[in-house]
Amino acid sequence: MENATKALLIAAAILIAIVLISIGVYVLGIGQEAVKGADMTQQEITSFNSRWLAYEGTHVMGSKVNALLQAVVANNISEGEDGKRIEVDGSVSLGVDDTAVGDKANTGESYSIECETNSAGLVTAIHIGQ
Repeated sequence: MENATKALLIAAAILIAIVLISIGVYVLGIGQEAVKGADMTQQEITSFNSRWLAYEGTHVMGSKVNALLQAVVANNISEGEDGKRIEVDGSVSLGVDDTAVGDKANTGESYSIECETNSAGLVTAIHIGQ
């Protein structure tokens, strides 16, 4: 009977250790985006955002939208970090893997472009509408 009690206590201790390690890994995963943003200075964030905020507006011509899409593709290819990748959605967008332009904008039409930032202030998404 003593051996069974000790075996159950050891099993419980191992189970508790596994749960605590799992919680630690989960908390580290949640904080990863904030840590990436914190590694950048405010000047670096402003410099990165200025490339995308220059396109923002309500009457942006299609040729400028196409230039924006090409810039986003180049950024997503060169930036290995998830924190600096840009997602595009709306009436024109990138391809499935964010490394090729999907639908191109009609150069004769005007579009609205809105940039979305994360909690660190870094542009992470661009919304394109008509």
